[in-house]
Amino acid sequence: MTALSRKRQRTRTQIADAAAALFERYGYEAVTMEQIAAEAGVARGTLYNHFAVKEAVLAEWMHARLAQDLAPLMAQALAKPSFAARVATVLEASAQWWEDHRQYAAPYLRFRFQAVRDGAGGHDGSDLVAAYAGLIDAAQRSREIRDDVPPVRLARYLHFLYLSALLAWLGDADASLQAEFAHALEFFLQGAAYRKPIPSPKDAR
Repeated sequence: MTALSRKRQRTRTQIADAAAALFERYGYEAVTMEQIAAEAGVARGTLYNHFAVKEAVLAEWMHARLAQDLAPLMAQALAKPSFAARVATVLEASAQWWEDHRQYAAPYLRFRFQAVRDGAGGHDGSDLVAAYAGLIDAAQRSREIRDDVPPVRLARYLHFLYLSALLAWLGDADASLQAEFAHALEFFLQGAAYRKPIPSPKDAR
């Protein structure tokens, strides 16, 4: 990383941390971009140069939190005996976080799906997708998961099931996010289950 890119990332982190403090103090919907700029001590032009919309600031902070929390969470997950148990550990921790920060779910999902629509879906919880891909790669080698699809593609499928579970939870005040994530994982496992190769007639000779 160059000195310029490090400076840029420091500014982004400064803005995101200031915004998070405001969100916690006043609630996400009440905070304006102007307040974020003032709290972060940057010009409005600098703020908009880094983040076009408030949802992007929120996503930056959330992804930084994820990067910080992911290493100990993955260590806990890797202690589990199976792929399903490992992913369930990650999802259970995620469900608890979202239950405690429900106000952020709708704006985050708006940002995520807008990014996909605009063709910028790469900047979206990529650390979590990479973590899924690592778990899937190991599960493919142990024949828990089908190995005819690349790990990163399967990880993206799993992540979009994760986002769909969040949507279902937001749409039902009585729903349990942990249960929604469990349903999403079950659906993924049914589609991604290991399949023994079918011998061709030529191989049978």
